[in-house]
Amino acid sequence: MSTPRVTAIVVVHGAACATVAACMQSLLDSVGVDVHIVLVDNASPDGGAACAPWQPHERVTVVRSATNGGFAAGVNQGLARRRPGDLVMLLNDDATVAPDAVALCAIALADTPSAVSVAPRVMLANEPDRIDSVGVVIRPNGEAFNAHIGQVWAKQVAAGDEVFGPCFSAAIFRPDAFDTGTVGLLDERYHLYYEDIDWALRAQRAGLRTVAATDAVVWHEHAASARLLGEPTRYELVQRNLLLCVAKNFTGRAASKAWASRLVVHAKGVITGPYRIRRVRSVSRALVGLPSALNARRRLPARRFRADAELFAYADGLSPNFNSDTYRSQP
Repeated sequence: MSTPRVTAIVVVHGAACATVAACMQSLLDSVGVDVHIVLVDNASPDGGAACAPWQPHERVTVVRSATNGGFAAGVNQGLARRRPGDLVMLLNDDATVAPDAVALCAIALADTPSAVSVAPRVMLANEPDRIDSVGVVIRPNGEAFNAHIGQVWAKQVAAGDEVFGPCFSAAIFRPDAFDTGTVGLLDERYHLYYEDIDWALRAQRAGLRTVAATDAVVWHEHAASARLLGEPTRYELVQRNLLLCVAKNFTGRAASKAWASRLVVHAKGVITGPYRIRRVRSVSRALVGLPSALNARRRLPARRFRADAELFAYADGLSPNFNSDTYRSQP
């Protein structure tokens, strides 16, 4: 068997040099694979200090973006610079991989011809016995979260099990996964959050699977970069993107129910708090973006290989056991 070739895409926006260095070195130290890294500086406010040291490295291509179009835009720029025919890995700049993790993901993908992507077992870096994600899930009301987040690892998921979709903090994809005729590029209208949910919904719509590689271990410092936004801003982005994502991807009935549910929640929240202003802004911005989301909906294939109920079933019995204020698991 030939050595799998992988292009790993790492998007950076103002991350600390040490954080990016740890991420990059872990990829370069991977065994059993031929890894090339596309490092995308997404208009970092410090001018890309964390990316500069990697410019001369023979196994790294540094891409500098003049503007910050969001995480999806950064990934899409990286995809344009991948090596032809390579598997694709997405890895957050605040994550590190075990030496054999990339190879094990590549093996899982080769062993499952019907799979378009692989979700490794991602653990919380500051609580390494607890899960950060084994893929993602979504509920009928549009709420999405990392599967099993905050739980102590107890083999909840077996290697080869099908999951709803990959968490884009760490995942590996078929070479054609981002082609128009397969699933396509990331949707840049989200800017941050729900890019992976949107992509997973489109993959499921096309009948493409994601499987878990629980023997492939990644450690992730959850939201090390995103937490700089502050919880109010993060909340606003999540709530806006939730509404746009369901409008684009759910069936008409399921989307209408999800919108009605969220509008009731936000109406009550405007009275009781928290984030009163952020709630109003998230709904207002979703309404502004709704025509674009509906236009994108019309361009999706009419056929759905999976019913909404099948997709929501992946979230049955799961809740996020994670505190977004402390960035630690719940007691």
